[in-house]
Amino acid sequence: MKVFRLRLVKLLLLGFLLANLVFLYYTWNTLLWRRISRALSGKSGEAEEPPKVAKLTPKEKVHNANKHIRKSITIVFYGHYNFEQDLRASIDSILDVIPNMPIVVFQEGGAEYAYPPIGYERNLTAGEERTVVFQSLAFDVRSTRQELNPLAAIRTKYALLMPDSVRLNSKNLLQKILREINSLGMPGQPKEQRPPVPPEETVRRMVLVPFAGNLKSFSSCVRMQLDLPNWTLELVASNDSRRCDLFLQKHAILLDAAALGAMPEPFTMPFPEMLYMQAKIANLSVRDPRPVDSNTLSNIQSFQTTVFPQSFQEGRRLFASFHTKQRRMELRRRQFREMYKKLQIKRIVRRAYKIPGKAQAREVWGHGLVLDGQFSSSNTSLPLVTDIDLFGCERTTKSCIGSVYNGRPFYSYQGKHTPPCCLDKLRTTFNHVLEEFENVGIRYWLDNQALKSAIETNQLSPDAYDIDISFNVQDLERSNAMKKSQSKPYVDNEGFYWIKATDGHYFRVQFSKPNQVGVNLLPYEISGTEARASGFFGWKASTFSADFLHPMSTVLFLGKSVMCPNNVLEYLEAKHIKVQSADMDMEEE
Repeated sequence: MKVFRLRLVKLLLLGFLLANLVFLYYTWNTLLWRRISRALSGKSGEAEEPPKVAKLTPKEKVHNANKHIRKSITIVFYGHYNFEQDLRASIDSILDVIPNMPIVVFQEGGAEYAYPPIGYERNLTAGEERTVVFQSLAFDVRSTRQELNPLAAIRTKYALLMPDSVRLNSKNLLQKILREINSLGMPGQPKEQRPPVPPEETVRRMVLVPFAGNLKSFSSCVRMQLDLPNWTLELVASNDSRRCDLFLQKHAILLDAAALGAMPEPFTMPFPEMLYMQAKIANLSVRDPRPVDSNTLSNIQSFQTTVFPQSFQEGRRLFASFHTKQRRMELRRRQFREMYKKLQIKRIVRRAYKIPGKAQAREVWGHGLVLDGQFSSSNTSLPLVTDIDLFGCERTTKSCIGSVYNGRPFYSYQGKHTPPCCLDKLRTTFNHVLEEFENVGIRYWLDNQALKSAIETNQLSPDAYDIDISFNVQDLERSNAMKKSQSKPYVDNEGFYWIKATDGHYFRVQFSKPNQVGVNLLPYEISGTEARASGFFGWKASTFSADFLHPMSTVLFLGKSVMCPNNVLEYLEAKHIKVQSADMDMEEE
């Protein structure tokens, strides 16, 4: 019996070994044929199948998406008014969707903006942190330069500049605009043709996200042209979102935080209009849809503006009462006035689609300086009406020209021409003097640089700051205004200021007493064959032949026929004034 048990154990052990050998044979044979097939197909025998990725749960997907948004975007609130705002509800709606989202609220330092103060407290749940920062932009002598720098509070690559009163229902829109700004190429191209932006590269691009409550009957996009040498801002309404230098209705702006550093003061009221002005000056807008060419410098320096097709949801309606609306409008007027002063803009040209002759809101309320959402109708079949506003030179203000030394005003050293408001007042004063002289029969003629401009262009020179009119001193008593101004300054019925110069016996007519833009009246005594200056000195007081005044000629100047000497080119040459063009429109009397 014992022998039988030993044999049974040996048989079982032998069977177990045979089974293992068969298993090893088939396993090795299978792997061998796999290697042979890979070798025949040209694949490496060392290649292995990629490991299977564990499927993420919905909760993990949401966590990863929120983490990516938090690391990429800081939401910045700026441009609100503390006397009526919706910041608490707006911030809560964002944090409810994306907990721990970095949010910065920049606060203007003036009492009209910072009062009453805003406080924010949130009942933190498990895993939430305090990520909402309120920072004042007011100057504080106790703070360092870094602490006063608003850009130091933005620690992510992108900043989403958000207006007050917003409701965020989901993170999908943030993911889409983040994907849009992170992609190279033009909007609308296939994803394969839009590779991601390298992390170290500054994205020269702005993504504008409108709000759902914007009015469709008004155009939002405006093409902007800044002509700083001529102190001019030109605004043209457009429905083309690809040509959008300025977006007027409510919207958010997503851009690279490094791009904000290219502007001198990105967070300045009025916001975001001042931001767009600085972006335009810094060449941060593009309208060229062609791909970037490394040989084209303008394309390399361009910054694309994209209006996103989807929109944010509105929050609570603000400024519904007449009182708060008027208070906000008064602050906006002041902001725009300061902006134009800072940018040295004296003329605004508006080209908008509207019904001619219809009273516009800006005319009714008197806020022509303010750019609002009702700038232009979206109906392009209406006429394109041009409005020009000049400001900076009024009867009650001083002249923008200031003191002139060595024949050069201060702005000429800045590469600028005479401000257009001063040219307009100079033109008005000249027409008034011309009407006065012609009514009383004074023998006069256009002289010096004004005569040179009349010969060359029939217009005022862009650098003109006064106009010289010479006249026969024997006719002085014919003008009641000049007679009165000999003893003391005289203000005529239309507010023009007539004064006798203290450095000679010539006269000057100013637009008003404080506004010294004006016309010089130079008396000449004509005796025999010579015309001599009567009581004034300098390079203008040259003696010339009286034959230039007999007979007189006329030249077209500022739309009128103005008296001038005959043989005007020889006359100006005798005064050492060179004329660039010999094309003249003169008639002899």
